[in-house]
Amino acid sequence: TDASINRGNSGGPMFDMQGNVIGINNAIFSPTGGSVGIGFAIPAEIAAPIVEKLRAGEAIERGYLGVRIQALSEDLAASLGLPKKRGEFIQAVEPNQAAAKAGIQPGDVVVKVDGKDVTPDQTLSFIVANTAPGKRIPVELLRNGQRLTVQAVVGKRPTEEELAQQSFDPDAAQDEDSFGSNQQQGPGALQSSLGIAAIPLNALQRGDIVLSANYITVAAVADLEKIVRNAKTEGRDAVLLRIQRRGQPPIYTPVRIR
Repeated sequence: TDASINRGNSGGPMFDMQGNVIGINNAIFSPTGGSVGIGFAIPAEIAAPIVEKLRAGEAIERGYLGVRIQALSEDLAASLGLPKKRGEFIQAVEPNQAAAKAGIQPGDVVVKVDGKDVTPDQTLSFIVANTAPGKRIPVELLRNGQRLTVQAVVGKRPTEEELAQQSFDPDAAQDEDSFGSNQQQGPGALQSSLGIAAIPLNALQRGDIVLSANYITVAAVADLEKIVRNAKTEGRDAVLLRIQRRGQPPIYTPVRIR
């Protein structure tokens, strides 16, 4: 909003010219602390149900799937052969939570939840948080280029203290133990000298272990070279690597090819 919001009036109602409450002032963007014409407000249609629950003495509960997500960047979308700004990428799934029970896996792309498209303006987190815990919802996924729908029973969002203590990936320890961060051969034990061009330094670091490329297990340099050649043949500009970095859970990262 371009309304004049300054220190002291955050949290108050925002009115339109007819006197209707259209939002709750929340924050400003300002280098000085005073209004520069860029403010933020919680829409009234989101705040109103919360107000009614508080008036009734009810606890505020948010929905929760138990996933770590990443927006579809240009490189990530290119590695998957997908259009940008359509869906969100699942980096990790928390064991025994709603997503895991529904069969959602790391590497999936969630494109629709409960009939709502997942977009930058309507994110997965927003949709799920505003869904009542206990509700069964359809989740539409893309997995290895195939579209499928699973049913998830939305869980209850943990407290902020509980979330801060979480560091989850179902197979992080297994990958570390099976392959070893310093191994030079064996499934996934491919170090950062990969023999392909255009590897951004922020994507890979020396000592990283590449576990898979485009969802195919990598056991040797030849495996990766074959996957890259196939990606080029398919007209893709990037490949999706799953890497293990010492002391951290495995993550997916896109790498541009040429």
